[in-house]
Amino acid sequence: MPLVFALFFVSGAACLILETVVRRLVGLYAGTEATATSLTLALFLGGLAAGAAAAGPWADRARRPLRLYALLEAGAGLTSAAAVALLAHGRDVLLAPVRACGPGALGDLVTAGIVAAIVLPPATLMGGTLPAIARYAVDEASRIVTPVARLYAINTLGAAVGAAVAGFVLFEALGISETGYLGAALSLAASGAAIAAGRGLPAADPARTRASAPARAGDVAAPGVALACAASCGIAALGYEVIWTRLLAVPLRSYAYSFSLMLALLLLGIVAGAALAGRHERASPRVLAMLAWAQILGAAWVAASVAWLPWVLRPAAEGSGFGAFLWNGLLRATPVVLPPTLASGLAFPLAIGLYVAAPGRAASGIGRLYAANTAGAITGALAAALLLMPSLGASRALALLAAIGAAGGAVAAAALPRGRAARAAAIAVLGACLLAAAATPTRLAAAFSRPARDGEDASQRLYFAEGANDTVSVVRRSYGFKDPDAKSMIVNGIAMTATVKPVWRYMAAEGHLPALHAPPGRALVVCVGTGITLAAVASHRTVDAVDAIDLSGAVLGALPVFRRENEGVAENPKVRLARADGRHHLATTPLRYALITLEPPPPVVAGSVHLYTLDFYELCKRRLAPGGVLAQWLPLHAQSEASARAVARTFLDAFPHAALWLPSIRDAVLIGSEAPLHLDPSRLLAAYADPATRANLAAAYLETPEALLGTYLLDRDGIARWSAGADRITDDRPSMEFFLRYGRTMSDREIGALVDVPPGSLSAMLGDGAPPGLLEAARAARAAHRAYLRSEIDADVAAARAAAIPGSGTRFGLYRLGCDAPQLETLRRDTSEGEPWRRQLAACERLVPGALP
Repeated sequence: MPLVFALFFVSGAACLILETVVRRLVGLYAGTEATATSLTLALFLGGLAAGAAAAGPWADRARRPLRLYALLEAGAGLTSAAAVALLAHGRDVLLAPVRACGPGALGDLVTAGIVAAIVLPPATLMGGTLPAIARYAVDEASRIVTPVARLYAINTLGAAVGAAVAGFVLFEALGISETGYLGAALSLAASGAAIAAGRGLPAADPARTRASAPARAGDVAAPGVALACAASCGIAALGYEVIWTRLLAVPLRSYAYSFSLMLALLLLGIVAGAALAGRHERASPRVLAMLAWAQILGAAWVAASVAWLPWVLRPAAEGSGFGAFLWNGLLRATPVVLPPTLASGLAFPLAIGLYVAAPGRAASGIGRLYAANTAGAITGALAAALLLMPSLGASRALALLAAIGAAGGAVAAAALPRGRAARAAAIAVLGACLLAAAATPTRLAAAFSRPARDGEDASQRLYFAEGANDTVSVVRRSYGFKDPDAKSMIVNGIAMTATVKPVWRYMAAEGHLPALHAPPGRALVVCVGTGITLAAVASHRTVDAVDAIDLSGAVLGALPVFRRENEGVAENPKVRLARADGRHHLATTPLRYALITLEPPPPVVAGSVHLYTLDFYELCKRRLAPGGVLAQWLPLHAQSEASARAVARTFLDAFPHAALWLPSIRDAVLIGSEAPLHLDPSRLLAAYADPATRANLAAAYLETPEALLGTYLLDRDGIARWSAGADRITDDRPSMEFFLRYGRTMSDREIGALVDVPPGSLSAMLGDGAPPGLLEAARAARAAHRAYLRSEIDADVAAARAAAIPGSGTRFGLYRLGCDAPQLETLRRDTSEGEPWRRQLAACERLVPGALP
């Protein structure tokens, strides 16, 4: 048995490694929209359920069940390796029939069919391993719960180790596909060891499986009760996991590490529960009572957690180092996750004790019960992601799932001969769950409206929506008189973007710069955010139409909140909004775009790195029209210097012509093309002559052509010098998603290394036909802009003053000092021309004499 336990530990580790790899690769193929990811999860779990149900009777008839286990494990390893190879290296071939069908229901159906053909074989074979090895482990002396519980615990412990090692070590060290092949190799190794171990064992007598199991007192209702409990436990457990993943993104941040940590913790809770169940080989009424109380108490804990979750979700101050991140994660997640998962781990082996009447039919019973539990898990996961959270919100959905778990406990309590206390407790908990499901989730909304970086409360919440993919809040934060109307968009507790002027400036530049470089035609905006970039693109006459793609329906729903900033772009007839995965759209659309802008979350945010890889940039190039241009946001403030340099190096590997613009200190814009990059002066002046485009530029403090040209920083050679020696980021090696080696966030002083690189030539950017006056004005504006950048890096007020001189051609420098006219007007109005306004006015007259209106 120690060898059998070791084999099943390895099997569990291999299964979770392969599941995480396959889910990532399917996301690259089918998209990461909630429907696609839910489909993948449902197919994988469905395969496990089908395999368990089918293998059970086969295992009961097997003369050598250990050999059967070995064959199933070998098949799982081989088919998993094939799935990894197809998804990692054959995506273009797999996408061909999807492209042929075009966008729409038929294309989605074909995608689902291809995913099913790849995912179901290994998942089905993996599902068969539990009843096969359980058939070997269950001895002849009516001992069922103990060996099965121990097997379940050791397999789940292996799964927890596999999830943790893959997420924290293997993906970064080996890459995604190599990690998948390692998981397949572990399955094959377990298979080989099982074959070797079973050679000297005598064959089992299959005749015993034909004997009827003797009925036991109190067992009449047990099989139906066990199935109901297993199904309700599965619904609740996977539903909880989906919602916890969303909720715990607030204190843990949306890192890839965060999901691995939570998954490992969840699995460890199941391990602890299964280990406790293995200590109780008792008669049916005792097992039934324990099962009832496990589900009732687990549901009670979850229902009660709705009241104290807002405290857990308060963002903690980020400590220094990886250890601080892990400690904060464990401190926040453990009280939420561990007690209910312990109850779930306890319930499944106890249900087996009720359902399986005789060792000779153990495998069949375990297979059917596992299938019921997994079918419930599919239902819970799909319902939570696609129905409950979007329609009810996280807290109500959590309470409703707890009610389902309590209902399972009530079914078990109702079957108890003397279960008055359990029945009363079940009714009370069920009522509490329903009350919690009916409560208004205002406290959780407040938790999601606090930016995770500083934890301050929002002064005014303007929008809140819980969608299938994320939870989005728009708040008006207290920026003082410098930005009185600024708003912040917070996604899963992380402040993703804001309308403070430095951020507004880069977002507008990211739309205008590619529009000025690209040929006339159609544009694609991937990740819409506030809509400022989208409005900048749409303001150009050379842009015929704009496809605006965002994964989040909640983000798209927030566009009207930013109507003043984005000029009501959602109603612009040029613009077509779509909720979809931008990468999947590019992989399947037949359209060619004159320009593409990319503004995804920073690459350390889980799931966004696939919009920063060389493979993705190559895909974008294939969808660009001749002479087309791509613009990529480079967030300097939300990743480490090594990570930012890796983005730049990868961008250069894709595009032979590139430039870096730095409109504000912490946000750069990379422009790339296969054609030489020149900004035609006549086209630039024509854009400023157009009223709509000029108004959009002026709102971003880019009032003049020289103000925009002054933000040009590096040509291709300069980017190459700054990013020399950095990693190349690919789909298979998305290393910058894992910050353990890269560090956390870039400081302003580290941005100084970028500013210190010799700048690109403005005359080369403008070409030979540049009017001398424009070139001279642009050089003066760039000198003032570099003074602003240096003043931010060095915290130098004198340099900030030099940058604010009106000769720079923009009000941006005055804004930085709090001396722009709208700022002073706001302060005058808010203080009724009081002392704070008079002091600020006098300070501005000293800092920039003659600059005030």
